[in-house]
Amino acid sequence: MFRIQPRTLLKAALLPTSVLMAVGGAPASFASQAPATVSVTSHTHSAPSPDTYYTMRLSPSSVTVRPGHRTMIRISFRAATGLYGTPVALSVSGLPSSVTASFSAPTATIGGRSVLTLTAAPASAVGAFAVTVTAMTLSSDPIGTSTPLSLRISAP
Repeated sequence: MFRIQPRTLLKAALLPTSVLMAVGGAPASFASQAPATVSVTSHTHSAPSPDTYYTMRLSPSSVTVRPGHRTMIRISFRAATGLYGTPVALSVSGLPSSVTASFSAPTATIGGRSVLTLTAAPASAVGAFAVTVTAMTLSSDPIGTSTPLSLRISAP
């Protein structure tokens, strides 16, 4: 059975306008054509289709690092079979300025693994921080997911 995703249908309906805007910079109207109308029917969905999302897991999801040291977090992905092998860009937000982040590879793949390394500068302030790790597919229809990471910088 053939399924058309609502997002795909909407993109198809908007394509002529976006093509015209890209070419001429403004929408064009043609006297010989009737104005296009789009009818959108809304349905309530309880959950996204299982083939359109993925999850990211951090292990561990809570880390403690001392100033001048580093810690490593394993990142893994789970998804429907159709998304396996899709490249994703990884990023981190919410880090204190004295902590740097690096990935074993800045681009990972769904179904694969990556390692996030957090390095605290020797003069890092002690405290707890709510960090977020984000993955975004590198495709024409990007799909993103975020996972919280609890970071604690301990006394030296």
